[in-house]
This record gives sequence, C-alpha cells and structure tokens, in this order.
Amino acid sequence: MIQRVTTRLAQAPDIYYGHGSINAEIEAWILVHGLLEQNGVDSIDAHFERSVEDCLSLRLRERIPAAYLTGLAWYFNRWFDVAQGVMIPRSPIGEMIEVKLSPWLRDPPERILDLCCGTGCLGVMAALAFPGASVTLVDNDDQALSSARANVLRHGVSDAVEILKSDLFDELDPCVYDVIIANPPYVSFDEFERLPSEYSYEPRTGLVAGHDGLVFWRRILMKVGEWISPKGVLVGETGSATVNFLNAFSSYTIYWPVLESAVRQEDGGFGVFVADAETFLR
Repeated sequence: MIQRVTTRLAQAPDIYYGHGSINAEIEAWILVHGLLEQNGVDSIDAHFERSVEDCLSLRLRERIPAAYLTGLAWYFNRWFDVAQGVMIPRSPIGEMIEVKLSPWLRDPPERILDLCCGTGCLGVMAALAFPGASVTLVDNDDQALSSARANVLRHGVSDAVEILKSDLFDELDPCVYDVIIANPPYVSFDEFERLPSEYSYEPRTGLVAGHDGLVFWRRILMKVGEWISPKGVLVGETGSATVNFLNAFSSYTIYWPVLESAVRQEDGGFGVFVADAETFLR
C-alpha cells in the first residue's frame, strides 16, 4: 500500500513535502501509518483501503498536508495530535532535545519553558528528555493549547507539564527558567505570498511575523533576560528569517549548531541557534 501511495504522489505535479516529510516515500509512510495509528488498527481491510484512498485523493487534489488528513504528525519517531488550524510539527530543534541539548546545557534543568508551543511537541520531548524538570507550555491560541493537552496525555507527562494561555511572557508567574525554547512565527509578508499551497491550511498567525519575520523575536529578546536563569540557555528557531536575525541582533553571542537530520536552508544553515544566559544578562 505504501508503494502504491508513493507512486501516486511521485507522479503528481506540484506536491510540496515540507510538513514532516521530504519525499513521496516518507509522505506515503506517514499517511498510511498515521491512519493506522489514528484508527487503532494493525491490519488492512477494504474499509481501511478506502480511507487511504480518500485521504490520498484530498492530498493530491486539495494539497492538504498529510498530518491534517490523519490528525497526527510524525515527529522524531513519535506521533503527535495536530488539529487543523494548528501548526504542524517540523522544527529542527527536536534534534537538539533528542541529545539533551548537549553540549550546550551545563546542568540538568529544573524548569523549562516552551514559548509558542503549538502542539506542545518540543515541550513534551523536553519533559521526556529531562524527567526531573518542570515544563511550561505557552501559546495564545486555544486550538494549539487543545492539541498540546492531547499530546501531554498521549505521552504520559501530565505530572511534569503545565499548559498556560499567554502572549509570550505576559501571563507567566515570576520565575526563571533553565531552558527557554522558542519557535515563534518568522515568515515575512513577501515570503508568505510565495509559499506552496500546503501552507494555506496552517494558521497565518503561526507563520507571519511582519515585513522581516522578526516581530516576535524582537519581543522575545527584549524580555528574555528577565526570565532566564544565570546558567540557562535560549534555544530558538529563526528559519527563513536567519539572515535578517543576524543583521538585526549582531551584538548577541549566538551559536548555530550543525544538525545531522535537518535539511540545510538556502543560506547553508539550519535556522536554529543556542545562546547562553550571559548574552542577555550583561
């Protein structure tokens, strides 16, 4: 079945792979196994084949990303619930969490903050990677928070994770965090107009960040020094706004790690960075 779906996808023009897959074969695997997982079955019958065909037809005709067709995203070997209207997990930051932020983190973290959490995938992964830590997931979108709650339950980390509705730091209780993860919107107005059709199904508010993609990063960097512990780290994604970010914040000491599983961007990098607290506490 995966081979058949792969062939159909590969023969279709203008299909874009950027929401958890990089080619037709991986997309086919995600679609078939996502439906198996969502339906709670481990065998294929005629009814399941029809479900696959219906989803594949929508993928080809309407350009709907596979994660929205199955309700699940495959991200670093885990399934995450993702409702339509919520950003689909794909951040390269996941690779850094998989290796426990080595070598950037000096000590095991006690408190972790995931800003603009979306489905909560990064915060959930952090809770699994650092079982002794307290993790706070923050977003200002109710749909995203609903998906985050579902994923906290799916991965059994309810005891370690709290979920808050907040516009960045605005509604947080005063405290400091040893790790702050931030994956805010970073697409410029002009870039958004050129994106493939698949992106039109994601929330515009989860993508667009002004004329240069830095609206949210300006707000985050203005306040992050008040929320990061002296030995903490900020882990962020700038994506396609990386060049603008480097030009705008050249005074910060920031490291751009080389990642093994991520796809390089046009600028040659991976669009994610790490910064020590010292950068913001000077």
